[in-house]
Amino acid sequence: LQFERRLSSNTISSYWLDLRSFFDYIANSYNIKKLSEIKSVHINTYIKSLDKYIDKQNHTVIKKSSSINRSISSIKSFYKYLINNEIIKENPAKSILSVKQSKKIPDILSVEEINKILDSFDLTKKNNVRDKAVISLLYSSGLRVSELTSLQLTNLFLEEDIIRIFGKGNKERIVPIGSIAKNDLLNYIENIRPYYTRKTNSKGILFLSNRGKELSRKTVWNIIKISSIRAEINKKVSPHTFRHSFASHLLEGGAGLRIVQELLGHSNIST
Repeated sequence: LQFERRLSSNTISSYWLDLRSFFDYIANSYNIKKLSEIKSVHINTYIKSLDKYIDKQNHTVIKKSSSINRSISSIKSFYKYLINNEIIKENPAKSILSVKQSKKIPDILSVEEINKILDSFDLTKKNNVRDKAVISLLYSSGLRVSELTSLQLTNLFLEEDIIRIFGKGNKERIVPIGSIAKNDLLNYIENIRPYYTRKTNSKGILFLSNRGKELSRKTVWNIIKISSIRAEINKKVSPHTFRHSFASHLLEGGAGLRIVQELLGHSNIST
């Protein structure tokens, strides 16, 4: 996953957790300790068990079909690897099918709602200058949260109004940055970022935490949650909401699907 498919550390971590959960289930339910003893029926029973599980508060939680499909993908990819490397002869995951996913249209924000969020920041506070730049850039350039947190100063070409992004599979793309987001970003870089870099070596990462480290995904989620509540937005807002809004507003403004596809970094236009 890391060296051949060049997947992100987040994806690798997710696959690892999926596989650990699968093998824990196999060991505990069937007392199986050899790969060669695992059959299709064992894998199917495990996948059925994913439909719902009991959380720490003893509540029954229904698992999303997208999460179940990721588990299936993790298992199938692992067995494909085992076959390719001649570790096993038969692939019990070969006939395993993904579950049907309901196609849900994502929530988007209107331009007015985005402006309400951006206008809600008190810029006399250091963190608010950074947080406004985070949201401004997510919307202006349609970034994934992982692309935003890993962004480096060397990826910015602000004189040309563009930034360089390394997306899924380390694919490179160039995206524009709007004038408002550019001003928010420059304000953060020139006036606030030096304060964070005093704490430790920032390694050129653009957005830093109070400790001078790369912002975590959780921190970005919290920034969005707090600012949305403050702006009185009555919608479920996530980092991806700004990405969807970016794409929708481009289409409404007359951009072609192919252009939007390239700016989002999607390999398939149907996405």
